[in-house]
Amino acid sequence: MIEHRSKRSDGFTLIEVMIALAVFSVVAMALTKNASLAVTQTARMQDQLLAHSVAQNVLNDLLASGREKKAFEGPSSQQFEVRMASRSWQVQVRLRSTDDPDIKRVTVSVRDDEYFDEELASLTGFVGRQ
Repeated sequence: MIEHRSKRSDGFTLIEVMIALAVFSVVAMALTKNASLAVTQTARMQDQLLAHSVAQNVLNDLLASGREKKAFEGPSSQQFEVRMASRSWQVQVRLRSTDDPDIKRVTVSVRDDEYFDEELASLTGFVGRQ
């Protein structure tokens, strides 16, 4: 009895392996890009949260000292540096008049010391004197 073997092997051809690798690499690149974007967005949100905390602290200090005549009649705009969470933050405080002469509008803007072009947080409040 003569056995006939087929010439077809049971493994994958080179073309099939190449196509599978190409599909896998496209999927891997998409997943890597999404993971990188998630890390970038998480870092940005952390920066914004810290900047918001800095702005809240500065605004609370201004509100607490707003009744003092010296703090209330200070310059209409000032800029200074604040250290928080082992980082430097650039803070700008702007005082604006309101319809009531005993109340001023205060805007606190916070920027990262390294990326000064980008405002990370801004809070507005009102300071009054007695």
